[in-house]
Amino acid sequence: MTDRDQGEPAADELGAVPAGRRRRDGPVPRPPHGIRTRKPRRTAGPGRTALLIPAAALLVLVGGVLGSFSWMLVPSCVLCLAGGIWLIGAATRPLPGRALNQLMMALLAVPAVATAVLAADASQGFVLETRGEVRSGEVVRVVEHHGKNTSYECVLHYRGATKAPGSLDCSKSDRVGDTVQVAWDPGGLVRPDFAEAKGTYRFFAVLALGSEIALVCLGEFTVVLGAVLCAARRVSA
Repeated sequence: MTDRDQGEPAADELGAVPAGRRRRDGPVPRPPHGIRTRKPRRTAGPGRTALLIPAAALLVLVGGVLGSFSWMLVPSCVLCLAGGIWLIGAATRPLPGRALNQLMMALLAVPAVATAVLAADASQGFVLETRGEVRSGEVVRVVEHHGKNTSYECVLHYRGATKAPGSLDCSKSDRVGDTVQVAWDPGGLVRPDFAEAKGTYRFFAVLALGSEIALVCLGEFTVVLGAVLCAARRVSA
């Protein structure tokens, strides 16, 4: 009678039987349970990291442009933080030594913050100049606000009915009785501000682009520096 007739599956030519069954000459050892192990994730090489630096810097610039729109404040913060952390983390990761790593992180943070702030100023100035209204007003009171940082608010008075803002953030140098030009967007896309000279937003735009280029160049330099130092350490070892 065959094994199949006895209700047991037949063994193959190598004598293998299903796990858990018994051979005629003794029990079949169960194979040990396989443990799934993940291969360690390979870090991006210097070439790939260098290609990612401009993309991360672009996120900072776009986030700064959106920062002038009050209803886009949350996406602006997300883009700026994501781009800045991505760029600084990727560029400084290969650097050996904690001191050098922290130094380059601080140096990269300066143009990153400058790019975001200047891009927001350029965006706000562009909207106010292209679709905003300007009205002359007089400072009737300067309110000083105390907190972590001292800030000042100018209360304004206009002649005749107007939808111009009644107060604006100002500086310590503003005095009661000063005549100021106030610009605001009737659609409320950006916050109102004191009217600047025509074309001032172009100045901030040029500065923002300059900071963006400096951020990319410094990031690429950091990547190259990390690759050179790591290669030198491997050779010396």
